[in-house]
Amino acid sequence: MKSYKILTLGASGAGKTVFMASMFRSLSTQGEYGFYLEAEDFNQQRRLNQIYTELIAGGKWPRANIAGNIDEWRFTCCIRNPNLENFPICEFIYFDYAGDRFTRMDKEDYQLQEIIKQADAILGLLDGQKIQALMNNNNEQKIDNFLNEDLPPIIKWMSYCQAPIQFVISKWDLLENDNFGLKEISDHLLKIPEFKELVVNRNKEGSPVRLIPVSSIGSGFATPQPDGSMKKIAGSIPRPFHMGVPVSCVIPDILEKEVQVNLKRLTNINDKNIGEDSILNQFLRATLKFKMLIDITLNFLVSVILDEEKYEEQLLIKFIKEALKKVDDLVFARVQKRLQKNDKQLAELREIRDESILKINDETTALKSAITTFIYISNKLTEDFPDSEIIVDKLKQ
Repeated sequence: MKSYKILTLGASGAGKTVFMASMFRSLSTQGEYGFYLEAEDFNQQRRLNQIYTELIAGGKWPRANIAGNIDEWRFTCCIRNPNLENFPICEFIYFDYAGDRFTRMDKEDYQLQEIIKQADAILGLLDGQKIQALMNNNNEQKIDNFLNEDLPPIIKWMSYCQAPIQFVISKWDLLENDNFGLKEISDHLLKIPEFKELVVNRNKEGSPVRLIPVSSIGSGFATPQPDGSMKKIAGSIPRPFHMGVPVSCVIPDILEKEVQVNLKRLTNINDKNIGEDSILNQFLRATLKFKMLIDITLNFLVSVILDEEKYEEQLLIKFIKEALKKVDDLVFARVQKRLQKNDKQLAELREIRDESILKINDETTALKSAITTFIYISNKLTEDFPDSEIIVDKLKQ
């Protein structure tokens, strides 16, 4: 069973610990997401449940983590078939730490630097309350903190790593209440030169840059206070939003990047030819979105994960040849319009996901079902939020 190390970068107050607790609660059972998480350590499970319970019962937000501590949270991702048989799929290892340590991190902080280098995915947690101030231009201190203290180290350490990256906007309910959309926020962030440079470089590599809105408590549960704290609204009920989406996008993004790197190496394409308009750069995404190619792609991805050693180049070449046999001009035309809404396409993928759960009877079929679920969730994110993948228009660079 493979392990995936996930590091969440974020300043103090961004909501990293609350995010972890709400994610675990949302994925404690196999509901809408089609999989669930089990905490490896019972004490950690109890701690996360306690944090979430205190939050929804009394509106008590957890205290900041102790400076110097780096907590390691281990979750086993599982899937259950209709016969109630449980199958472990993989392990997600989250790293949590004091936000103050991150904003003050320098070249002497070898421990955190080493985790960043070894991470399989990097999540940059952006404080939605500070983004709200930035968009409304109404709180100079919050804006200054976000632009000069919170964001620079996230961008810095993301630019040093090779892992896929996500920007997760916490407290999305606040921005939603002000009617801000991802497009407006993305455009605002791209005005920051360092942010734009990071996105442009990732676009050239063919590695996705996601902007994912989440809310650990949901709309109508709490209101922000003048001192920056949150106060629970009497009688309110938590409605967590998108808490299973970031982790669901991790494996598709890792596999996509790995395939893109090998496609580039095998085809000897120059860097200048790798961009959003490159057919090969969009090839894997196409196969993940179209029913006529999904079986071939899933078999390939499962082979990659199950093979603990580096998979052979011949496996990749075989995948490309088999898929190309089924690809026609219509597919290529659709690739260029991948962000357009297509309810029928998403419905087909959901049908494939549901059918895959019914077929689970061993490790391989369980893994195939899980990957189908992850792909469905990542595609649904794009369907619901077309601007969730940040792509810099070449003409505007």
